[in-house]
Amino acid sequence: MNTLLRLAPGLARSRQHTAVLGTVNALGALRSFHGTPLAFRVAGIQAAELQKTLTTNPKPLIPKEELVFGHTFSDHMLTVDWSAAEGWGKPQIKPYGPLSLDPSCSVFHYAFECFEGLKAYRDESGKIRLFRPDKNMERMNSSAERLYLPQFNGEEMIECIKELLRTDKRWIPEGKGYSLYLRPTLISTENTLGVHRANKAMLYVIASPCGP
Repeated sequence: MNTLLRLAPGLARSRQHTAVLGTVNALGALRSFHGTPLAFRVAGIQAAELQKTLTTNPKPLIPKEELVFGHTFSDHMLTVDWSAAEGWGKPQIKPYGPLSLDPSCSVFHYAFECFEGLKAYRDESGKIRLFRPDKNMERMNSSAERLYLPQFNGEEMIECIKELLRTDKRWIPEGKGYSLYLRPTLISTENTLGVHRANKAMLYVIASPCGP
């Protein structure tokens, strides 16, 4: 892989963006039912196995001066499915679009989900940089453990995110204060009611250009 994407060195610690949305009652029942917290194995995602399907209908770019945070999304998204039986599947970069989830999906009923927020931006020379994504992955894995969701290899996930950025690099606006906001999200996708540890999950990343 090329070295277009690099981590920005020497920057101050970012604010924590993790939002853990699991309800207190649901988690209390979960811990009571299972006793000691479940330790998911941190392994499985392999960036080398990433598969890519490009859109045949690219969206027109919006002038950066008209961008509103969280209202515009890039052409592609990154998804990785997980099951207790098979572990992490192959990462997929595919056209941005709706997720297909059953109405009984546990994320809807017990809020078993967590997310992070980070940004990719262009430096003065035009190179694409990320701001300490390793810290985002660490926090997300910590949140996943607390929610009884599967953990993952942060370094491999960062490589997948970098490939998403290469694919959608035209969506990274130039100029001071402009960036491409990335939203990694992990949700339980098991189609059952009742509070218990996740047996199926999805990790996905969407991207939204934004201004100062």
